[in-house]
Amino acid sequence: MPKVRSKGLRKTTELEVTANTIEEIVEQKVVGGIPKLITPIEFKTKNQKRFYKAIESQKNQIVMAHALAGAGKTYISIQKGLELLLHRLSHIEKLIIINPTVDVGNEDKLGHLPGDLMEKIEVHNESSLFILNKIIGPVEVKKLIESKKLEFRVMNFLRGINFEKSYIILDEAQNASPLQLKTLITRISDDSKLVIEGDLSQCDKYRANGVPAYQKSGFYDIWKRLAGMKGAYQIEFDSSDCIRSGIVRRVLERYELEEEIKLGESNPFELNLDAPSEGEFIEGVHIVES
Repeated sequence: MPKVRSKGLRKTTELEVTANTIEEIVEQKVVGGIPKLITPIEFKTKNQKRFYKAIESQKNQIVMAHALAGAGKTYISIQKGLELLLHRLSHIEKLIIINPTVDVGNEDKLGHLPGDLMEKIEVHNESSLFILNKIIGPVEVKKLIESKKLEFRVMNFLRGINFEKSYIILDEAQNASPLQLKTLITRISDDSKLVIEGDLSQCDKYRANGVPAYQKSGFYDIWKRLAGMKGAYQIEFDSSDCIRSGIVRRVLERYELEEEIKLGESNPFELNLDAPSEGEFIEGVHIVES
């Protein structure tokens, strides 16, 4: 995942950042900018920065990211979602995370899980909860959930729902069907942003003779269908974007020889990577804090 520095310097807009807690943000006691609660992000690869910039761009309402494990795509999408949710000047009022409820490999059926619907959903969102806790801490995550500013949803219950002033992340999108992706995309309003991310080499829902039949995935369908469309942007990571080290990276490199899937990008414009972002760690740029 991308490296963050708790004491790093970052560039702000015109105003100082003074709030430390979600209560202060909600009560509008923050003067402006991203709260100190969120540490600046330092990108480790060019595609990490491209992904962040694509989400940040007001030209893009749907951003898609295709990457092998270890590229940091989930971390970046959640980091940017929290920045938009907690920024005083942002219109985003809710962060929604969706993860298809499919077992790894779709092989071992665990049956009915105990607990209420939220407890069942959390089982499929452990990685997202881990990242949220890492960025702002479990206490603040709990407060966001209790205030209904952070929600976890499943693909099964999207009909009749409209997402307004929301930042939505669909993780593990390779396990969503074409119909589910169509349903999700048609639920968002003009003031919302949708991030769709996945790895087609880990397609658990669609398999043929034990091999991922990724062409049946809704993620593959939507990637091809929305290519080059205004308002949609594609970021495809490659093997050099894997930031895991040691034995994990060497193992992934072996798998990649068989599993790497190239989709290609088709975008309506080029991103400006030189323009500084408020949430980006920038060496030598000073932020004034009270």
